[in-house]
Amino acid sequence: MNNIIRKSISFLLILLLFLQGASAAKIYLVTEHEPVYPGDTVFVWVPIKNIGYGTWLSDTVVKLIPANNATEKAVHVLDDAVVIGNIEDWNDMRTAKFKVHIDKSAVEGEYDFHVHITSKGKVDSGGSLPTTTMQEDRILVVSGTPVITLSNSSIGTVIPGSSNEIVLKFRNEGTGTARNLYVDINTAMEHLTNVFSIVGSGTRFSIGSLSPGDEAEIRFTLLVDAQAQTGVYNIPLKISGMNYSASDFIGVGVAGITDFELSYQESGGSFLLSVSNVGVNPAKAVSVEIPSQNSFSVSGSSTQVIGNLNSGDYTSANFQISRIGRSDMAIKIQYTDATGVRRSIEKKLPIKLSSGMAGTTSKDAGDQHEAMHGGGSNISKQAVSFAPYLGIIVLGIIGFWQRKSITEMYQRLKFQRQRRK
Repeated sequence: MNNIIRKSISFLLILLLFLQGASAAKIYLVTEHEPVYPGDTVFVWVPIKNIGYGTWLSDTVVKLIPANNATEKAVHVLDDAVVIGNIEDWNDMRTAKFKVHIDKSAVEGEYDFHVHITSKGKVDSGGSLPTTTMQEDRILVVSGTPVITLSNSSIGTVIPGSSNEIVLKFRNEGTGTARNLYVDINTAMEHLTNVFSIVGSGTRFSIGSLSPGDEAEIRFTLLVDAQAQTGVYNIPLKISGMNYSASDFIGVGVAGITDFELSYQESGGSFLLSVSNVGVNPAKAVSVEIPSQNSFSVSGSSTQVIGNLNSGDYTSANFQISRIGRSDMAIKIQYTDATGVRRSIEKKLPIKLSSGMAGTTSKDAGDQHEAMHGGGSNISKQAVSFAPYLGIIVLGIIGFWQRKSITEMYQRLKFQRQRRK
């Protein structure tokens, strides 16, 4: 009976030995350094103190065991168990040293561990069996590193003179919480101030605190100047808060406007179509086509390639057409824009042709036909016009050859007139 009482007392003393600070809300592990970050491998210490008067513990072994799945995934205890030997005297202390590794993907927070202690108690010369007790849970604090990224942007390609509603989304891709964050957008730089303006809400936006995996967004109106040059612009932004600061930028492409102005001129029976690039963008590989339509007929090719047109450039294409109706002429223009995309636009051009091109053969074409196929008639007309001159020449030649006979005839006629008198 006495042995049973002694063993019971011994067990109670061992149990009381490890109930240190039961009134405390939390007990933290002592770490090799602070703060501890994901990816670190560090030593942690668990102090064991003998507060049982007259109790002697031998062969003491301490284990540090994750208290839940979250801790088990985030913190890996590299030492299975630590032997701290005998704790003989009251108020004597030993320290169990454990090596742990923090997973790189662990988020910041507090991770709970159980502390198991196995030891033999000894009150007198008699021994006792090993007894396992569990101390108050220990907590390991892991500090994370926030990483705020611009995860999404509604900005695509903008055009001069446009007003654009912009949405920017931010995400914390790190392992720590970023607190009281602000986003500042800087359009005041020299190469940006004459191109972009943010209206209605200023250039500073609050997105609050972001824990790992959290997202936030901001919205604003971006105006693009009407004279903005084509290109890609990087607008700087800064993300800052109580424990975070980083810089990033917004990429904005200004595509500009490509437009064409048309005019025409009749020249020698041909239809000369002039094309002018009145936009701010260059247009490459420009071609013009007069598609099939009811009011106009095209002789020969209906498509002409006129090459590249920079802003303000113009050139012409030559067509042979005749008008057979009264509607405006449809003209299709194809070109490659500044982004390398092939585009097509169609325009209407009011046309008023001369009578020579309005469904009849032109005068020049008739003259050409007559010159090719009426050569004999032209020769005959020329011969008739020279006939009187030829007659005079022939009479002169005959008179020269018969001058003697003519002189004798003139003398006889003169002699006969004198005899009649």
